[in-house]
Amino acid sequence: MSDEVINVEGKDVVVREDTAKASRWLRFETILLTGIILIFIVAMLFFSGLLSAVDTSPGSANTPVSNTNPGP
Repeated sequence: MSDEVINVEGKDVVVREDTAKASRWLRFETILLTGIILIFIVAMLFFSGLLSAVDTSPGSANTPVSNTNPGP
């Protein structure tokens, strides 16, 4: 079985191939799980109305429409 080098706590360590694959898989799982949790939190905030209630337009739909053109 071949040896590979992985980084553990800032140090390069020579390990077996299967140990290196397990280390890479664990790192991938951690990143994937973190991304799924972040997407879930953003979705919960959006569907609860916290993110969708932000109105960035200068004129709101709740303001009355005033006709500034007096006409002929």
